[in-house]
Amino acid sequence: MTEAERVRAVYQGRRPDRVPLMLDLSHWYKKNRNVPFDLKGFAGVEQGLVELHRQAGAVAYCEMGSFYGLESEDHEVRLEAFTEAGVFTTRIVTPLGTLQEERVFNPDSYSYGIRKYLLESPDDFQIVERLMASLSARPRWERFHAWQEALGGLAFPYAQLPYSGSGYLMARYMDVQEAVYAVLDEPEKTGRLIRAVNECNLRILDTLLDGPFETLIISDNYDSNVQTKAFFDRYVRDYYTEVARRLHERGKWLAVHVDGESRGVLGWLAECGVDCADAVTPAPMFAHTPAQMREEAGPNLILSGGIPATVFGATGSDSAFDDAVKRWLETRLASPRLLMAAGDQVPTDAPLERILRLRELVENYGKY
Repeated sequence: MTEAERVRAVYQGRRPDRVPLMLDLSHWYKKNRNVPFDLKGFAGVEQGLVELHRQAGAVAYCEMGSFYGLESEDHEVRLEAFTEAGVFTTRIVTPLGTLQEERVFNPDSYSYGIRKYLLESPDDFQIVERLMASLSARPRWERFHAWQEALGGLAFPYAQLPYSGSGYLMARYMDVQEAVYAVLDEPEKTGRLIRAVNECNLRILDTLLDGPFETLIISDNYDSNVQTKAFFDRYVRDYYTEVARRLHERGKWLAVHVDGESRGVLGWLAECGVDCADAVTPAPMFAHTPAQMREEAGPNLILSGGIPATVFGATGSDSAFDDAVKRWLETRLASPRLLMAAGDQVPTDAPLERILRLRELVENYGKY
């Protein structure tokens, strides 16, 4: 089996010959190969990243640039994004007002930290609602096919929706403290904003549904320390359930990018019909061991992740890294719905030798 065929088997509910290996090497690649980093993403195939995935023997599934463009159908509304002097700016211009987010590039971490949030108070929500009502999507499947051809048997590209309404508010465009205040103090305004974003995303989804992708990912960066079950039930559950339903009608699958404390979240995702919890990271970074994650998720939710950044990066030892990988792979005996992946992007200080060792570890300890 090719690595992509192993991934497909897991999504289909079949047992592959061994656990598939998937990585997002884009951030590591940019930092360690001195590739300019633009938050708008790759405009085409990045051949150096393709070669790195071939060297690692790992499927590439995300960070390939967007497979669609967003356009405003309202001539009075504009969505702008540009980089200038190391500052990435997102700007929304409407007759109701203008909002601007600013993110500053840090060459040490090779990332963009938020200097100014897009949303400062619930008074700003109506501007976002006006934008969401105006947006439509134009597919760019030529990018999908180009990456697929370049990667061959290591290609399993995920299509991606923008942040859901809850992710937009809690994980991306507003300070967490201010977002919590908005939820508690202005529940009606908060509900309108979240519904506006989700309705826009469902229109985008309908535009993409017949595309060539097999799995779609929602990158909401969920964290149950902040986004409680009450929040999930009120603002998230129905949306995830509806996205999963529309995808399943087309024979496609849904992954949700967690990337935070997953305790509690895994069971909630399974109840919504989500197929895969992506970027799930076990102890010591978060509360649950791999075995506890599987117990909470049940047998059918795909767990994709398994490597704490604290042991993947340069400060972790080789033995701690190997042990973490083995513990993750052991859960295949409870359910084959398992992907060996980085909890998120591979840390930029991870030794290349450690990245390349992953293939050997899954070959030795991930077979069925």
